[in-house]
Amino acid sequence: MKNSIIISVLLFLTSCGTNKIVAQQNTEKKDICFYLQQLDSLGADTTDFIYLFNLGYYVIYSGENDKGNTLMEYAMSNFKDINEKDYEKWSIRNTKNGNYIIAIDKLEKAMQINPEQISGYYGWVLLYYYRDYKKSLKILEQFDAYTPNFADAPMGEDIHYLKGLCHMQMKNYQKAIDEFNTYIKNLATHHGEEFVDVYTFVQKGRCLTQIGQFEEAIKSFEKAIRYYKDCTEAYYYMALTQVKMNEKEKACVNLNISLEMINRGEKNFDMYVELFHEIYPQQIEQAIEKYCK
Repeated sequence: MKNSIIISVLLFLTSCGTNKIVAQQNTEKKDICFYLQQLDSLGADTTDFIYLFNLGYYVIYSGENDKGNTLMEYAMSNFKDINEKDYEKWSIRNTKNGNYIIAIDKLEKAMQINPEQISGYYGWVLLYYYRDYKKSLKILEQFDAYTPNFADAPMGEDIHYLKGLCHMQMKNYQKAIDEFNTYIKNLATHHGEEFVDVYTFVQKGRCLTQIGQFEEAIKSFEKAIRYYKDCTEAYYYMALTQVKMNEKEKACVNLNISLEMINRGEKNFDMYVELFHEIYPQQIEQAIEKYCK
């Protein structure tokens, strides 16, 4: 079915590309009847509402937000039963395309239907995409409360790590450290500390630096490097901590190591959002210029 939808998307978008149709779209941009007529002319089954919903999803994926959202809205209005996953799917594509008002509206509707299933993703996306740390923390706490004796992992990231990030961004550094420690302890107890996401140690070190526990911060950065020798971010943030400790010679060594690493491509990043520990060559170069010249 996926292949047939993709073919339909290509034909649908191509059919809407003539001068005549473009002119018509200027006045009928969101007219579902116009879109259905185009699909009928391509031989698509416009009475298959699941097909139309999925078609709309892939049309949004292609960058045609108005067309895609119009199709999805029409399709869902004809569903006999609507579940939280329908709204979540609609939201995900709009989040990735930057249509945030639509995306949040759909997630709120999904939460009303089944918060236990949706709150993990909702809290995660509020943290990374919307940077609403207070609301993200509230929803992540709600999600965590559903399974008090189990460490959840929304979108593959430990719940305590995510809550720690929220606290860190709100400058609740000790609470962030406590959450990071809970994650580290839980995983180390059951599987071994080497399975902890190394950036947990980076974030913990940054928080320790903020509250003046420089020696503990250095240990945390060193632990990140122990488990991942090419952790550019650990070298960089360790150097900044060493500057605060008036250990500029050590700091400069680590700044130069981090610059060499990042220049050869050793950098943690995400294709959709900026990570909370993300660094850039210019930052490192400025730090070297400031502290090492």
